Parts: sequence; C-alpha cells; structure tokens
Amino acid sequence: MPAETETARKYHIVGDYATALNPRNDARSVEKYARHLVLRPHGARIQRALCAARVLVVGCGGLGCPCAIYLAASGVGTLGLCDADAVELSNLHRQVGHSTAATGTSKAKSLAARCEGLNDGVRVVVRETFATTENVMELVAGYDLVCDCSDNPRTRYLLSDACASAEIPLVSAACVGFEGQLTVLCGTRAWNDDDESFGEFAPAPCYRCLFPTPPASGDAGTCGASGVLGPLPGIVGTFQALEAMKTLAGVGESMRGKMLTFDALSARPTMTLNMREQRDAACACCSTLTSHDGRFDVATYDYDAFLSSTPCPMRGRKARRGGVDVNAPPKFGAREMPERDGGGWRRVDAKAATTYVKDEGVTVVDVRPKHMYDAAHIPGSISLPIETLDVETWNGAVGAAVEGYRLCFVCAGGNNSQRAAQWFVDAKVATAAPASVVDVCGGLAAMRDAGYDVPRLD
Repeated sequence: MPAETETARKYHIVGDYATALNPRNDARSVEKYARHLVLRPHGARIQRALCAARVLVVGCGGLGCPCAIYLAASGVGTLGLCDADAVELSNLHRQVGHSTAATGTSKAKSLAARCEGLNDGVRVVVRETFATTENVMELVAGYDLVCDCSDNPRTRYLLSDACASAEIPLVSAACVGFEGQLTVLCGTRAWNDDDESFGEFAPAPCYRCLFPTPPASGDAGTCGASGVLGPLPGIVGTFQALEAMKTLAGVGESMRGKMLTFDALSARPTMTLNMREQRDAACACCSTLTSHDGRFDVATYDYDAFLSSTPCPMRGRKARRGGVDVNAPPKFGAREMPERDGGGWRRVDAKAATTYVKDEGVTVVDVRPKHMYDAAHIPGSISLPIETLDVETWNGAVGAAVEGYRLCFVCAGGNNSQRAAQWFVDAKVATAAPASVVDVCGGLAAMRDAGYDVPRLD
C-alpha cells in the first residue's frame, strides 16, 4: 500500500481529499495539512488553492508577522515578504515573528526565517525594500494576491493603485491604539478546480473608491506615533490571513464591499460595515482602467501632492505658515543659533540638539501627548501637548520660565514641534520673551539615532 494512502486512511481522508495536494500528495504533506483536508465541504479546495497560490505580504511588522506565519503554516505555495526596516526592541511586544536576537537585523529576513522554520515546503521570497512609485508594479507582478500590512496612507494608496491596475486582489488591514479594520479591495480571482488555476478577475472598489480624500496628518495615526495594544495586530493580521485564504479559494462570504472593524475594548469587538460594492466612476485610479491601455500610471502620479491635498501645514513640499517654510531642513547648528530674528524661529539638527537641550539657558517644551511624555522625556523639559496649546495654557504651564532663555520645542518626529514653534510666533505671547526659538528637526527619534539617551517608543 502506498505511503500516502496509509496516511490518508489514518486521517480518514478519501477520494478528492486524498489527492488534494497533487502533485504534493506525499505522505508528509497529507499529514501536515490533514486538519485542513478533512474540513467539509471546502477543506480540499482551500488547500489546493493555497498550494498553488503566490501571495505577497507588504510590511513585516505587527500585521505582517501573523499574516505571513499563518499563510506559511497553511501551505501557501510562494510567500513574498517585502520590508526595508530593521527589527527594533520596541517592535517585539506585537511583532511576534521576530525575536530579541533578531534586533537590528532585516525584518523581511527575520520573518522569512520564522516562516521557513515553520514550513520548509513553502517558497519564501525576500524583498528588502519599501514599496515605491518606481518599484511597486514590479513588486506585485506575478502574485495572485497581495496583503497590505503597512502602517501609512502613502503605501495603502500606492498598493491599491498597483493592484487595481494589475488586477490583483488586495487584502488591506490597519490597526492603531485599540482598534483595527480589514477589507478586500480591487477585486477577486478565485481558484478553479476544473483547470487547476485562478479564474477570471472580478473587479471591486479600490482604496480610492472608498477613501477619495486622504486623511489629515493628525488623523492618520501609526503604531509608532499613537501606540498599539500588543495582541491587536496579531488578531487583525490573523484575520488577514484568513480572508486571503477565503479569497484565493473563493469560499465563504467575502469582505469585498464590506469592512470588518475590531474594537479591543468592547465586549462585542467585531462589527461588519457595508461599503460601496461597485467601483466609483469618478475614482482617479479605477476610472482610468477602462481606457485603451487599462492602466493607472503609478510611476508618474504625484502622491506627495495628493497626500498634501487636505489642510495640513506639515505636509507637502512647500507648506508655509507666517512666511516660514515649515518643511525646510535646519539651517543652523545649536551653537550657531542667532538671536530671535524679527519674531521668527529656526530649526536645529538632531545631533546638535543632543547637547543643546542640556544647556542651563535652554527651556525645552515637549509637545507630545502626556502619556508619551510620562513614558520618556528630556530631563527638565516641560510637557505641553500640541492639542492643548493656547495662550492661557501656555502662560499657566510655561509662563515666565522662558524669559530671557532660549526656547526649544520638541516632539516625537519633528512635525508637531514645527507647528508649536510657529504657533508661538504667530500668537505673539507677550508674558515672556525668549532670546531665541527653535525646534528639533526629526524630534526625539532623530535625537536618539544621533546618540541621545532616550528610549525608543515607536
């Protein structure tokens, strides 16, 4: 009796179920996926689709780790892992595909090793890069499905545009704080048992169809900036893997045209919202897909201009307030700071700031949220969250503390500190006049990278 038949009988796998892995229906593979194969009525179909599928996971962090691990464990044929980041210690509470020993190494390679160790029958392809306008079409080419496990609006729009144009289903998810969400975008192409291939593409709305206007910077939180409860991306990322399997096999009720939301603090954490089911005829991407070439040109599309289209002074290449280009790089080192020039302010580079903030003549105002300040801050600095900034609050919290001093604003990444500095200049706070006003380019994150001893919170 052939070994595969013995294994099949051991697990009560008969008929089509026993040959579901063809040409992989060896004893070891049948035993490995036995608990899938006995699932009626869809188990064998799901396994056939998975073994044949090529899935790209973009982002090897909190969402990408559980998504990739479960896809690998379940037997996906080819698993692409795309990320240019390195593993940080602050990642490990949620990015369970990495280890303490992997700190400082490539996330894509670290997760690849985890997936290969879990299932040596899966072909893992590592791409140590971020998705960009120059490479995204090449990145997604040849894959049957893409999982967006990134944490920023630019990548979400970019991947959606690429997948819609290339007719590739996209399982998109996001989570921050205590909340997460998931949907299936661009379309579906399910496994066809008759010819053992993935069938005809069925179009669906893209990310732009659902969200034609990008979020303002203050609304587009990331795990690094806003924090996230550790198990949350594990749950949402696992949902992503599940939805990818359903989409590939064409079984169950798809999240196409719907959005799953997850509230970690609720006793009833999941809710399914009905979204639009058809493409938006006015969508900047989908409206081009009916043209003669049927392609949206991501290489020439100005994503910077698009993401700057909502009122937000910190975004865009020429954002200005009060005559000051808030995106300009620092023009002075800390020791070169001029006296206050006409009521304006200047930027100071992070390396110079590591010593500048220690001077007795400098008053540092930290405009991050209070809980982040409490977690880690510059000794002697004053906490004044950006959202509470007004003249009355300023006078109560800071007041005469800056009289004759050099005033330095700092935040997490260098955006809100610019807003605070410009507010101070525009508000013309008269109770105290500092000798100079600066903000730190790149914020505490850049200061840490430059050698300042402050824990990384992102």
